[in-house]
Amino acid sequence: MIKILAIISTHGNELLGPNVLAYMLSKRSKLLEDIEFIIANPRAYAKNVRYTESDLNRSYGLGLDTYESQRAKVIEERIRLLKPELVLDFHTTTAEQPNILITADRNNEVVQRFINASAIKDNLMVSPLNDITTVAQNFVAYEVSNSRLNDDLYEQICTDIARYLDEETVDQERTFYKMTGKILPEEEKSVTSLENFVYNDELQAIPAFLGEEAYKQDGTYAGFKLERLV
Repeated sequence: MIKILAIISTHGNELLGPNVLAYMLSKRSKLLEDIEFIIANPRAYAKNVRYTESDLNRSYGLGLDTYESQRAKVIEERIRLLKPELVLDFHTTTAEQPNILITADRNNEVVQRFINASAIKDNLMVSPLNDITTVAQNFVAYEVSNSRLNDDLYEQICTDIARYLDEETVDQERTFYKMTGKILPEEEKSVTSLENFVYNDELQAIPAFLGEEAYKQDGTYAGFKLERLV
């Protein structure tokens, strides 16, 4: 059984996944014995765009008449056939903020094992929103800033994966957050001293993803409000 299904290029202009694959092929090829990679959105990757017709990470289970919806069905079928122990996804953001792991269920045993094997301290819990978590229960995603894409990061991710496969853990304190709402563009402009992952009294929340270009282009929201979980 394949232990890990690694989904790369969910968004075609986010290069973390392809870079991790290239690094793994070059430096950590033994890991490939337990991992299968799938290019989620090859058309968007070829065009170096986030998506071509609809956001793939909002196209699961909707039956849209788009290329990304077709790819969502392909990925869902791959998960059904492979039955991987864990599904990993890889994302980048233009926002400057800590590297985080994202999942929908912190109490899932497989998810807990990967979180405990990772050197990343900050973890974000999200609710399924027609994204990959809709079809993959044992799911974790990396979300890192574009400015941190380098070989040291790729090695860290490979080491996280190796520890998970070897059932090893990192002894450190971890912080868990959950999304509580969106930050509107007018809020970003009116609230003072907003800094990602730093609690803001005026906002009464922890801002995240401020500075993400995709949200600026969308125009309906500027980022997300988080709450720290105990």
